Amino acid sequence: MIECSVSNLKSTFSFTKSITVDFLNPSEIKQEIPNGLPAKINATLPPNCKNLTVDYTCLEKSNASESRSLWQLEPFTDYTCTGQIKHNNVIVKNTTTIEFDIDCDLTTEITEERVTNTSFEFSWTTTSQRCKNVTKDPKFSYVCSCYNSTHKPSYVRGGTCSVDGLEPFIYYTCEVQPTYNNKKVGHPASVKKETDVGIPEEITAVETFVHNHNAIHVTCREIKRFNGPKELYIARLFLNGAQVSKQEKVRLCKFEFKDLSYSTTYRVQVTAYNGRFEGIGKSDHEDTLCMSSFKLLQHVHLLLNILLRQLCGSLRERPSIWGKITHYVIYFNPCTRNMAN
Repeated sequence: MIECSVSNLKSTFSFTKSITVDFLNPSEIKQEIPNGLPAKINATLPPNCKNLTVDYTCLEKSNASESRSLWQLEPFTDYTCTGQIKHNNVIVKNTTTIEFDIDCDLTTEITEERVTNTSFEFSWTTTSQRCKNVTKDPKFSYVCSCYNSTHKPSYVRGGTCSVDGLEPFIYYTCEVQPTYNNKKVGHPASVKKETDVGIPEEITAVETFVHNHNAIHVTCREIKRFNGPKELYIARLFLNGAQVSKQEKVRLCKFEFKDLSYSTTYRVQVTAYNGRFEGIGKSDHEDTLCMSSFKLLQHVHLLLNILLRQLCGSLRERPSIWGKITHYVIYFNPCTRNMAN
């Protein structure tokens, strides 16, 4: 028998009446599921009844062989719980079974960022209003990763993560995802960051050939990654170890050095430059050719013309000498006609 106090609404007195447990209808008992830790289920029992309590026993859905009390429940886990209604510690009935998952209100914020040209390190804080100590649980951890990278996700316990193996001068979206018992929980916190400028890729092949006997044409195998804001190829020409010429081209590795010395050995070096760093270059040697016969004749003819023009003035005043040498220089002397006149 259960003793309950009954009040008369039309009078000011109340009395206690013993009633049987049959009046308890488990389906009419409201049970408020827990929304935090430590877990607590509020069951609405008939008012004014003495010594009525409810003790709950819970089973994990994925491991129904082990029962738990409310204080043993873990966050982010599915449970089924049934309450034992007791009167003076004697079980009189069971409540209906309820199902729930304690979903802690996690808030994760990235607080500090440190970036290099190949890595990104960041720190964060995680808080929960409903589950104050959830981050101290041994089963609570984080997964940190960066999109578009070959780095495998890192599992960490604390609030700092370092992701390496990144490429220079690329925007990455990095995130930290809370986990509980290797299951993702809550929402990830992310940040978009650009890695620092790095060193351009190495030039692996250079080709040179001589053009018009004293010009060197240069090409190289173009690279894919400059790892910086600029994309320049630089070609340098060396003679006896000293640089004698330099050219720059944007995104095009094609150069030509003209008007070089004949029959001379030059060294050509090509590198990539991104505005801050210059990569490892590649060199090649090339020999210019002898002057062609036609080109040589052109030079001789030009030289003779220059010399003969300088002699024109003095020969006008000495016709005897002029007559003796006319038949030798008539072909080369541009002023012969004027002198004859």
